[in-house]
Amino acid sequence: MDSLYSRYANGLFSLALEENKVDLYRKKIKMIKNVFEENEDFLHLLSSCFISNKDKDEIIDKVFKSEEEYIRNFLKIIFLNKRGNCLIKILNEFIKTCNENLNIKDGIVYSVNKLSNKQIERIQESLSARLNCQVELTNSIDEKLLGGVKVTIEDKIFDGSIKNKLEKLKESLISGGN
Repeated sequence: MDSLYSRYANGLFSLALEENKVDLYRKKIKMIKNVFEENEDFLHLLSSCFISNKDKDEIIDKVFKSEEEYIRNFLKIIFLNKRGNCLIKILNEFIKTCNENLNIKDGIVYSVNKLSNKQIERIQESLSARLNCQVELTNSIDEKLLGGVKVTIEDKIFDGSIKNKLEKLKESLISGGN
């Protein structure tokens, strides 16, 4: 199945590369992915066998009228080939391919409260310099942290949470007491 996702993703990536719009397409596909993730019923509607392909094409054209024609056609092909159930994985594969090309790493910054855009930007800048690539973070609330932040990027975890600091202090006290 991975090759299926890759084939679709690589097809759009080739067009984005040819048009010199890799970053633009990546941003637009991320927004489209969010639309489908936040509106599962919309994905089910476009995946339905009870709706004609013509009607699906019209829906895609109306909903995504401001998007590039190649992107709209890409979505139409996915639904025409009855691959709606694979859409999110295809879009993830496309984003991953673009990120590799642009040296971008996506990550999640966990915090007790929602962070401001300025706070997220400062964390992104710090990690970008540390990892020698562009870092883009999404904020996720984790009430178990007590305070501070924890960032995950690929297989790396940067834990500056109070919970982590308390656990390290506890370990230090326990090991120092023996």
